[in-house]
Amino acid sequence: MDREIVNKIKSYEGEGDYIALATVISAAGSSPRNIGAQMLVYPNGAISGTVGGGISEAETIEKAQELIKTGKNKKYFFDMSNQEVAKSGGVCGGQVAIFIETIKINN
Repeated sequence: MDREIVNKIKSYEGEGDYIALATVISAAGSSPRNIGAQMLVYPNGAISGTVGGGISEAETIEKAQELIKTGKNKKYFFDMSNQEVAKSGGVCGGQVAIFIETIKINN
């Protein structure tokens, strides 16, 4: 885990019991970020870092906020080669798997 991410987790003093860490765990084809890219998602939807932007990142934030409520972890697969991504102006056409891990915060 990146030192900057660790420091942000340690210094978090916001609301809620959990924050989420999204990590790109696999990438194929033309994907915007490499394996290991990370993004913190806070209960209010704010983020730190990126897993690539676009539709897949927006969905990752949405799914992370759902998991923050439960404290559970889950893997998601995003296929950016479909027509919806093309219509949205996305330039990548690959696939990524993102693991979202919730982290208990000791406030």
